Parts: sequence; structure tokens; C-alpha cells
Amino acid sequence: MFGLTRIRIVEIGVALLLTLAALLFVGLTVWAAELTRIEVADAWARPTAGQGKMSAAYMTIANKGKADDLLKSARTAKAESVELQQATVTAGGVMQMRKIEHGIPVESGTSLVLKPGGAHFMLVGVEDALEAGQQLVLTLEFAKAGIVDVVVPVSASTPATASARP
Repeated sequence: MFGLTRIRIVEIGVALLLTLAALLFVGLTVWAAELTRIEVADAWARPTAGQGKMSAAYMTIANKGKADDLLKSARTAKAESVELQQATVTAGGVMQMRKIEHGIPVESGTSLVLKPGGAHFMLVGVEDALEAGQQLVLTLEFAKAGIVDVVVPVSASTPATASARP
């Protein structure tokens, strides 16, 4: 057949199969990325106070994808653990922090605002003091979008861009 040896026909067949597999992989990757597009803005963390080993981090997480997602957890090399927490005020006016055990949903087309007095990340067991002007990397884990690394500046007050948002 066209002067091709049997081995050459097998080589061409394998090359075609590998090309089709690569195209399928790229197509699925693009499709999955569109379904789970997470964007983070206005990230900041508080400096540690005195000998304190705790800090809090805040940000706005936008789900620009076509599928709902779940913020499962976060971690950083700067702390022993990172907890998702919700601040609430009791009937007696006392502020309480409650650990969020099973993550926070981020619906498609919406934003999750982590802010002081609301849901936030609590950095527990901070190894070295966090000072204004420093940065830390916070690794967020989502059920569908997977891992998202966020550079978080340390600031003594809410950044101007964060306060401009509702």
C-alpha cells in the first residue's frame, strides 16, 4: 500500500492516535478551566501584635466560571495552620469566632467577600512576626478549581481598594 512497510503504517497510526489524544486533552483542559475560573482581589493580612502568634487574612474571591465551587481550605508556610472562621455577634453583644468545618460555597457568577467582622482566614501559630509591608503566600484549595496561590500583603489597615468594594 503506497510502498509503506507494515512498521511505518503502525508508526503513522500511533502518531495519529497520540495527536488526537493531545488535542482531546487540550480541549478538556480549556473546558475545565472555563468551568472553574477563580479570581482573587483585595487580599491583605493583619500584622501580628506583640508576641502574638495569630493573624487574619481577608480577600474577595470571585467565581467567574460556569460551575459552583467550594473553598475547602487554605495553608501557608508562615503558619502552623489556617482556619476558615466566621465572626458573629451574640445577643449580648459579644463577638465570637466559629470555625467553618466544611468549607464555604462560591456560586458561579458570585463573589465571596472575606472581611473583618465576617468570614475570614485565621492564621494560627504564625512562626515569625508578620509586619506591615511584608507579604505571604496563601494557598487556597477549591473542590473544582483546585489550588490557587495568592500573594497577600501585610497591612495595618484595610487597603484602599478593599474598602471601596461593598
